[in-house]
Amino acid sequence: MAINLERIGHCAVRVRDIERSKNFYLNVLGLQFMEQDPDHGGCFMSLPGDGHTIDISPVHDPGTAAGPVQANNAVGVVHIAFRVGSYEALKDAYDALIANGVEVNRMMDHVSQRSIYFTDPDGNGLEIYYEYPTARELFLQGRGDEDLTFTFDDPLPEWAGVAS
Repeated sequence: MAINLERIGHCAVRVRDIERSKNFYLNVLGLQFMEQDPDHGGCFMSLPGDGHTIDISPVHDPGTAAGPVQANNAVGVVHIAFRVGSYEALKDAYDALIANGVEVNRMMDHVSQRSIYFTDPDGNGLEIYYEYPTARELFLQGRGDEDLTFTFDDPLPEWAGVAS
């Protein structure tokens, strides 16, 4: 019998510099500060209306800490993805990343969504994506993820189910 999970609750991320990372997650990504508890971890931040979404904790020795997993042949979390509610919000997120000097690594159309990939100050992989209204149906039909690059000048595909 499987466990009846509701959703992913939060992600715990190790960082080299709590204040630098807190600034990034609060001021660039727009998370809300919830609590800072250095005795039991680090800093808890949330998406609006959530208890906590991201928990950043310091590594024991920033000078010798290994980098995050980004290789194709390594075990570990590759990225944390944040969903936005509209394609306009995805464009706004892109503009905010650029305005804050965040390097966008790639922008991909995955048939069911469009995604922006980047990293936090410690190199932890992050994604912001807009999921098409037809995404569930596309997955169930076997969407065949093509990983095509896109720009915001490219129109949304016809199958996205979004009125132009």
